[in-house]
Amino acid sequence: MCSCEDSLEGMIPSEALKAFKAFINKDIGIACDFLMRHYRGEYWPRRSSTMPPLRRRRGGKTIKLPNPKNLTTPIGIVMRTRRSADDFTGEPISIEDLATILYLAVGITGWTWAYGYERYPLRAYPSAGALQPVEAYPVVNNVVGLESGLYRYDPFDHSLEVLKLGHFNQLLVDLALGQDHVGRAAVVVVLTVYYARTRWKYWKRSLRYVLLDAGSAMENFYLAAVGLGLGVRAVGAFYDNELCRFLGIDCVEEFPVILMLIGRGTTLH
Repeated sequence: MCSCEDSLEGMIPSEALKAFKAFINKDIGIACDFLMRHYRGEYWPRRSSTMPPLRRRRGGKTIKLPNPKNLTTPIGIVMRTRRSADDFTGEPISIEDLATILYLAVGITGWTWAYGYERYPLRAYPSAGALQPVEAYPVVNNVVGLESGLYRYDPFDHSLEVLKLGHFNQLLVDLALGQDHVGRAAVVVVLTVYYARTRWKYWKRSLRYVLLDAGSAMENFYLAAVGLGLGVRAVGAFYDNELCRFLGIDCVEEFPVILMLIGRGTTLH
């Protein structure tokens, strides 16, 4: 369901409100799209409050990741050969491979000044307003050097926060609507977006922007994994509320967008 204020009267032009009411009972996606469009003369709060903090911690034990590898495959070859793996062999990958993929996909690759911060992080993926809402939760099934379990990637010190240990590959299969190849990936990285960070600045455009950000990060996962000779596949079908409970997030301020399956891949398509 799209997000809107209790009353839309006076906030958006009458033409948009009329279109919304016409579509709300027919196609919720089209109706919500009308609410996300900008119209001249409409009310648009450029910033609604104080920007949420950039760094978030979930607490608990942290594991420092090894430095990322230097990829030597030319980017043109990586882009031409990028494919989605049909399945995975269940064989392990190394912690160095996972560290490299996380860094190249969503890691901090530089620093600048912005929003009053003396040092503001620059990330590997482009982001609307440089607000960087994408979060990465690796669910480790078979990674040499890591116990199986749910982790959260902290790009500020290139580390993993340990959220819960255990074997969750069959649980993820169930959460992904029974897609059994999910359970054979060496690691499943759940990409979420911290919606509140982008909504602070961009109001009703925020949903579009966070999804664009997540898509940019998704492609980075593809390119980094292919550059390492690994299989990768994006999965967008899952039970949202149950996945949120597993991750320990509220599904409103932060919600899942995509599952990135990484491992030793089989046939590509």
